[in-house]
Amino acid sequence: MEKSREVYEQIEIPKELEGKVQEAIEISRWKRKKALARGRRKKVYRWALGMAAAFTVVTMIGLNTSEAFAMEVQKIPVIGELARILTIRSYERTEGDIQIAAEIPGVDLGENGRELSEETNAQIEKMTAQYEREALERAEEYKQAFLETGGTEEEWAEHDIQIRVWYEIKNQTEDVLSFVVKGTENWTSAYAKTRYYNLDLERNEFLTLGDFLGQDYMEKANESIRRQIEERTQKGETFFATEEGGFETIEAEPDFYVNEKGNPVIVFEKYAIAPGAMGEVEFEIDLRQEGVEKESQEPVKAQETDDDLDNFDADMEEVSAFAALIKEAVAEKSLEKLADLTGFPVYVGLDEVGVVETKEDFLKLDPEEVLSEELQISIEKADTKDLEPSMAGFTLMDYQTEGSASITFGVVNGEFLITGINYAY
Repeated sequence: MEKSREVYEQIEIPKELEGKVQEAIEISRWKRKKALARGRRKKVYRWALGMAAAFTVVTMIGLNTSEAFAMEVQKIPVIGELARILTIRSYERTEGDIQIAAEIPGVDLGENGRELSEETNAQIEKMTAQYEREALERAEEYKQAFLETGGTEEEWAEHDIQIRVWYEIKNQTEDVLSFVVKGTENWTSAYAKTRYYNLDLERNEFLTLGDFLGQDYMEKANESIRRQIEERTQKGETFFATEEGGFETIEAEPDFYVNEKGNPVIVFEKYAIAPGAMGEVEFEIDLRQEGVEKESQEPVKAQETDDDLDNFDADMEEVSAFAALIKEAVAEKSLEKLADLTGFPVYVGLDEVGVVETKEDFLKLDPEEVLSEELQISIEKADTKDLEPSMAGFTLMDYQTEGSASITFGVVNGEFLITGINYAY
């Protein structure tokens, strides 16, 4: 392990990382979609209102950063038959007078889970590199402001600015791997970043809350959280009232991890539904209490029919034609036309909106916000002839610009419908 540590500390983030990241996005996306298309039977899946793919922008970075490192990694004991999580890079360094400490994790899911490993590791690599870069920029801006307002270098040194990136394993079994990657800065909590990873090691896919609670996962989770808030309030904890921005509903893709009991634990950011003194607020969803048998959990899916198409069998000319209708509605800034193309309930990724249950509620939204400039630009640049199917459907967006706004649509009960509208991140 000492030899491994020496190897880790000698590894530097490649200067060309950003270029490799962008180049790998399309490669990983193409490989993943092709693998899914080959292995799927003809069923109509309605996965979490189409959000699983809408937010998936991935890259591919190999674990074998160097030959020596790869050899050392092989000596680390495997936890479970195939899957393991380990520190692929650990280092401490100083940038000026700012201290940086990082433990970057990676997963190895064996040959069958190679593509999921690549996607997960790429997301981690990109998230941690970006967080470190942005945290350094914030610290430099803070220092400049401090000195410009009368502070001295000696006083600044007493701040002892530290940036830290690390990870925690929440659950690791033969079937599930759940862990969290965190980034923090000791001078402020406002920019702390947390990313949750929940992997199904049997299906080699990312887990969703629907995989645990079923098709009506949002309703079940909401009921459980409301009940827990009431119980915890009676015990003296403080939560914001609804009119103060308190809890109303979970998002279609909430932050969660899987605990040692195998139960999903939904996490709300600091200040989201409670005073900052409570920090991040967690709610464990007890599967037994919700009447869900762990042994019989199945992916969220609708009834199989012989007549309905699925996203992988859809005629691509029809897909392109429907995408063109979406582009037309967005270009005209017509909320009515967009509503006619939408299946309800639908997810709308605007603040304080979330899931919209009916067409009537959708038409009450502000057209300027729904059909925002960022959405118009992304959809205008989207290529209707180059759409690839996934379990969630088809994502119409500007793939040349990372984090662009998008509209997801797919086959729902035999017809094309919009299932999600997502905005730039």
